[in-house]
Amino acid sequence: MKENPKILFAGEAIYMLTTIYKGWDSFSMGKYFEHGKYFEKALVENDIDYDYIPTHKVMEEFPWTLDELKKYDAIVISDVGSDTFLISERTMNGEKTPNRLKLIEKYVEDGGGFLMWGGYLSFTGLFGKAFYKNTPIEKILPVNLMATDDRVEVPEGFLPKIIEKSHPIFKGIPEKWQGWFLSYNRLIPKENSQTLAVIEEYENDPFLVIGEYGKGRTMASAVDCAHHGASPRFLNWKYSGILYGNMVKWICKVI
Repeated sequence: MKENPKILFAGEAIYMLTTIYKGWDSFSMGKYFEHGKYFEKALVENDIDYDYIPTHKVMEEFPWTLDELKKYDAIVISDVGSDTFLISERTMNGEKTPNRLKLIEKYVEDGGGFLMWGGYLSFTGLFGKAFYKNTPIEKILPVNLMATDDRVEVPEGFLPKIIEKSHPIFKGIPEKWQGWFLSYNRLIPKENSQTLAVIEEYENDPFLVIGEYGKGRTMASAVDCAHHGASPRFLNWKYSGILYGNMVKWICKVI
C-alpha cells in the first residue's frame, strides 16, 4: 500500500472559438481553458503525484499499453468522451491500434483504481456524445448508464445528502457543506455497488457511488470536479480539497 500514490488524470480542457459580427464585418477570437486546476491543487495538497493529459492530447498521448497504465495507481477521467480514446490519427489513416477502453478495463481488473467525474462529456453526456454506454468503461463502473442524454440541470443548486457518513472518503469533512452544485449526470447504481451520497431533491439520484471490478476499486461521481457543475464557492471551500484527496486515496487503496 503506497503512502504517496501516483495517478493519471485526463480531460478537463477546452478550446473556445467566438465569432463576433458587426454589420458586414466579423472576426473570431479563440481561448483555451483548463478546468481541472482545483482538482490538481487538491492532489498537490494531499501529496498525490500525477501526470496530466489535456483533453485534446488524449487521442495521441494517453497510454497505448497495459504496462504504461500500470505505472499508475489509478486513472481519473473527467469530461472527455469515449471517441477521443477510440479514434486517433492512426485510426483515421486506416491503421489498427489497441482499444484503450479495453486496456483500462484490464488495468482495473488487475488491481488499478478508476474514477470518472461527471460532466457534459462523461458517462452518457450531452446529447449522448460521451457515449460510454455499452463500452468496457460501463463494465468497470459501479453504475449503469442511461442510453440517452443523462444530464440534469439544477439552476437552483443542491447539496448532497451523505448516507454513509462513516466512510473514509468523508473523514475530516464537516456535515454542513459550503457552496452548491448546478448540474449532474443521472446514474443507476449496480447491484453490488455502494451509494455514499444522494441528491435528495431529485428522487435520491446517486451523487457518489463506489464499487469493485476484479481486483480494482472504481468510483462514479455524478458531479463535475469543476464549474459549472460545481460552483466556485464549493471549489474554494477549504474542505473540498480534502474530499477530492480522500476520493483518490480510496481508489488507490491508501485508505
